[in-house]
Amino acid sequence: MASPIQTAARVRSAFAAAAVLLPGAAAQAKPPPEAVAAMIEAAASDPEALKTVARVAKKTNPDSIVEIDAQVAQLKAREAERKVEMASRGFFAGWEGEGEVGGGVSTGNTDEERLALGLELEKDALHWRHSVDLTADLQREDGETTKERFFLSLSSQYKITRRLYAVGVLWGEGDRFAGYYSRFSESVGLGYRLVDRPGVKFRVEAGPALRQADYIDTGHEHSASLRAAEYLSWKFASRGTFTQRAVAYWEAGNSTLIGTTALTTTLYEALAARASFEVRHESQPPLDRDSTDTTTRLTLVYSF
Repeated sequence: MASPIQTAARVRSAFAAAAVLLPGAAAQAKPPPEAVAAMIEAAASDPEALKTVARVAKKTNPDSIVEIDAQVAQLKAREAERKVEMASRGFFAGWEGEGEVGGGVSTGNTDEERLALGLELEKDALHWRHSVDLTADLQREDGETTKERFFLSLSSQYKITRRLYAVGVLWGEGDRFAGYYSRFSESVGLGYRLVDRPGVKFRVEAGPALRQADYIDTGHEHSASLRAAEYLSWKFASRGTFTQRAVAYWEAGNSTLIGTTALTTTLYEALAARASFEVRHESQPPLDRDSTDTTTRLTLVYSF
């Protein structure tokens, strides 16, 4: 049986032969405008979108019908081979991600040391998408630790349709300066990709969650809550990307809202600089704690 790539080559050859043999076809076989070809390329992963874009492209560019059909056949074969490759991956294969590090040292009237670390991993499989998010923020001032926060999130998405998915999230964090030794949550729910284009991606999630916290003042507490989240990524320039994420846990006791906004600028190939701002709000914080904390990070990011 021929592979998808071989099939695409045969289809393209057939279209080329038709362009030569059929009367008047040679005049029609000219490449479509670059913008049209780019739109067709962008729709490659969505069969329905590819079909619609190709139909419109052929109506508006009748002199390029042969080349458009050939491009569509090639994209279909490439997508089929990509799915075969994704289905054959083991669990530890196919992971991509980025690591970030930042910090600073101040001396003089005040001795201060700051360190920010981050790691994000993601794997896109045929039916699943997995992600791992790990961050740590440490700070010492005049020899005393003034900030020590750790965060870990594990997420698995099962693709129901191209846009709709089921999601499970495990969340863990520790921040004794915010009033708790540890806090965990387990959540299930549904997510939907409202926008899923090459330059812009925006999705939302919602579902029930369980939370367990070990507070410094009151000890262990358990609660049920509603989790809602939104994730936005916008590549507004060839070297610039704007991202925003917000996660909220609503419950009868202490509700939590965490929002992070970041601007990432590519410096050289896989190396980038990032400025981010995080806001954390607790509706009923532990005693003697502020309800809102903010964190600003300036980090270098390496993608792999």
